[in-house]
Order: sequence, then C-alpha cells, then structure tokens
Amino acid sequence: MGNIVIVSDLHIGDRSKADDFFTSGNYLEFIRFVKWIEQNDSIDKLIIAGDLFELWQCKIEKALQMYIDVWKAFIRLTKSNKEVIYVPGNHDSLPFAKLAYKAAPFPIGSLKLTDQTDLDQKKKLIFPYYMESNLWIEHGHRFDKYNHASSELAGGSKGLLGRFIAKVVGIAERSISKDIDEKLWDIYESTSEVFRSLKEKLTNPFYQVADNIQSYITPSSDKYQGNLEEYAEGAYKLGEDVLKKSKDISKVFIVFGHTHKPLLRKIDNHIIYANAGSWVEKTATFCLFDPSTNSINLYEWNDGKAMKIDQLS
Repeated sequence: MGNIVIVSDLHIGDRSKADDFFTSGNYLEFIRFVKWIEQNDSIDKLIIAGDLFELWQCKIEKALQMYIDVWKAFIRLTKSNKEVIYVPGNHDSLPFAKLAYKAAPFPIGSLKLTDQTDLDQKKKLIFPYYMESNLWIEHGHRFDKYNHASSELAGGSKGLLGRFIAKVVGIAERSISKDIDEKLWDIYESTSEVFRSLKEKLTNPFYQVADNIQSYITPSSDKYQGNLEEYAEGAYKLGEDVLKKSKDISKVFIVFGHTHKPLLRKIDNHIIYANAGSWVEKTATFCLFDPSTNSINLYEWNDGKAMKIDQLS
C-alpha cells in the first residue's frame, strides 16, 4: 500500500465568473499537481473527497467540455498505474448517482466511483465514502447543520433551498458581479436588525422560512459564525464506529472536505481528524496519508510545489 493523496472541493464549473475553480487561478496549478502525483513513485492513489463538480450552478456536460485538459491529466495518471477514486459530495451528486448506488458503481472516464456507502440509520440516508486500512474518507456534508440532508445522492430533499440559493447567486455572479454573494451579505447585515425586530412581533411561519434563507451561510464562507465543531464530532463518531467494528485497528484517520478549511486535529489517542481544504481559495491544499509511518500530512500547493504545513501520527 503506497501513499494516498486526498483532495476536495474543486467545484469545476463552466469557466464563467461564477466558476471559482477557474477564477481562483488554481485550474492550471491543478494540472501541474496531477502531473506531480504521476511522477511521484511513492503515491498509489488520488482520492477526490467530493464536490469535484459544481453542479448546483452548471450542467456536467458543460464542465466536461470546458476542462478537457483536466480529464486528460486524469487519463495520464491512471495510465501510470495510479488510481483516481471519486467520492461524490453535496454539490456533485450526479443525476445518475442514485441508480449507480442501487445497482453498481461504474467508472466516469478515468475516475472510479467509490463502491462504499454508509447508511445513516437516524436519517435513513446513504452517504458514499472510501475506506482503506485505517483511513476513512468522505465529503462530510452530512454533518453540516445547515445542509446535512441536502444530497440527492443520499436521497434527501432538505437541501433544495441551498441549491436554489446557489443557482441564484451563480446567475448573479455571471451577469452582475463576481462578489455578489458578499455584497448581498453586507446588505443583509445592514437590514437584519430591523428584520429581527419585526419578526418578534409576528408569528407567521413565513418569517421563520425567510430567516432561514437569510442565515444560509456555508462553512466555506468567511461569514460563517459556527465553530465547525460539528465536523470534529462527526469524525469522532465515525472513528468510534470504525474502531468498534475493526478490532485490529487501534488508530483511525477520518478525512473530510466540504468546509474548505484545511486542518489536522488529534481528537484522542485513537482518532485523528483531517480536512483536505479546497482548490477554490487563494491557497490550494491537500492531504497525504502515509501508511508506512501511519501518519496524515497537510500540504499547500503553490507555484508547482508541495509544501508540508502540518503532520499528525
């Protein structure tokens, strides 16, 4: 078993102003990154931990047409005897994903769709993941308190509001301003006090719905007011489940994406939580799991080079 690289949250779109993968400047850097993996003999696999595509704002056909160079890079990688495994997230639960997991997962070009799913008994939903040895990888959106049941792949529908908002913002970014989401938030902040005062005087359910719309802020946003503890708690729960089911495993590594916040965190002596970050922010990040040292490493990718910023074992 060689080293495993984990990336998340590319949000590949249509190269418009709403396409953060393109406008962040990380598009060409990602191709260099895949080439680096291809040439690194110690790496066996690349795992994409969700939100490879931005299907809340564009169609997959458009994304596939606009990023031929990325798909060619993946093809070259698999021809070098390295696997590319795809774990869908909440923004890229593909139209055929339900069928895939009811029948049998299948390749998407050079990408292999994971064949592992976890049934959340409480929510009665399934979530795709990838596990090898003592490493568990999933997108992590099931632990988002705003978005936990949003994935079509998981069979949920409560995330339709979030998807609708994302589509509206995407249209506005294309036609008005790249920073329209931040501008809308500033407007909201200036009017929220008046709104709250009015809501106190009214009990109509409409106002509860309206408040939910205004407070829909994703973990990747600088405006997010949560402390992201729900993800550490989720990682702890998953880690406990793995340790109970696998008596031969004494330490487990849980890796998420979704938040766009890269980190490594030792939850206890047996569970380590990592977040791979994203490729739509100013700094692209990824994780590397080294089974020979039983460690997880956090890297930044900058100007064609991988720079280690943290390590836990």
